[in-house]
Amino acid sequence: MKILFTLDYELFLGVRTGTVRKCLIEPMDAYLQATEEAGVRFTLFVDAAFLLRLKELAPSFPALEEEYRGIRDALCLLKEKGHDIQLHIHPQWMYSTFDGTGWRMDAGHYKLSDLGADEASALFGRCRELLESVSGNPVIAYRAGGFSVPAGIAALFSPHGIKVDSSVCPGTCYFSGCQDYDYRNIDLRSAYRFDKDMSCPTGMGTYVELPVYTYRTSPIFWYRYVISRLLKSKRHRLLGDGVSVEATTGSIIERLTRRTWGLATTDGFKINYLYDAYRYACRTGEETFCVIGHPKLATPYSLKKLRDFCSRIAGDGNEFMTVSGFYTSLKGTGTIA
Repeated sequence: MKILFTLDYELFLGVRTGTVRKCLIEPMDAYLQATEEAGVRFTLFVDAAFLLRLKELAPSFPALEEEYRGIRDALCLLKEKGHDIQLHIHPQWMYSTFDGTGWRMDAGHYKLSDLGADEASALFGRCRELLESVSGNPVIAYRAGGFSVPAGIAALFSPHGIKVDSSVCPGTCYFSGCQDYDYRNIDLRSAYRFDKDMSCPTGMGTYVELPVYTYRTSPIFWYRYVISRLLKSKRHRLLGDGVSVEATTGSIIERLTRRTWGLATTDGFKINYLYDAYRYACRTGEETFCVIGHPKLATPYSLKKLRDFCSRIAGDGNEFMTVSGFYTSLKGTGTIA
């Protein structure tokens, strides 16, 4: 099976964004240490709107110039080590302001669909161009901020060289003031092709959808998750120093009262069901197993579990791949098995 570890490389988007060093640089170093022995190469979906905003404001704020340079240098080093740099966009950064000490976040432009079509297209292009100039490689893959894909997104892909999307989380849905997506009608957990609509697979489609693998979780797991948060153990303390956007009351109640779809993830306590998800993917004959994570949400506990997971599955007929490597392997095949 092809194993793809993907990381959304971003700050927190709640009332406190956290810092580049604590949310990105240091946690990413910890990720590399945890997976080096297994030979994992990560795909980083970099929030290029944040990078673009840093570059815009850098002349006025030396602290932001330092953060921009820190991310730029870190991404260049990661690329040199064989990791993959791809596109992620949270457009709210372009409407948020920095007062010299912290960010005042705009909540009204969390996703691309909150922008007009022309504005979204222009921002998409600027973000891609900046990311390519930083990484030195073509951007071919995209993940929507908050998994919230605007209608007609494929119209943005062709002019900007996007070949692969990785926004779909099969079986899930979420509706809030920020996020808005519904993938309940998608039951494919391995990569597939599509043309205009990622919810309509086509064998010879123009684009590749690489869905984040999802796995049924029970309320018991989420009660354990809540307890781990309440105990505030050091091993479960986030490496990132910001605050996430609050979950909706409805989503919390749903998780605590019935079986729900959870993402295959390396984030914090949730990594506990990653191996179970992997084993189920093996039993059902999946071709790909796409895992999502966020450096900001890493904990000492999750990093140890990640090291153990990689050691456990390495060489078991599996191949660790980046998204670019995966796409390259498909060239000339026409379809995805």
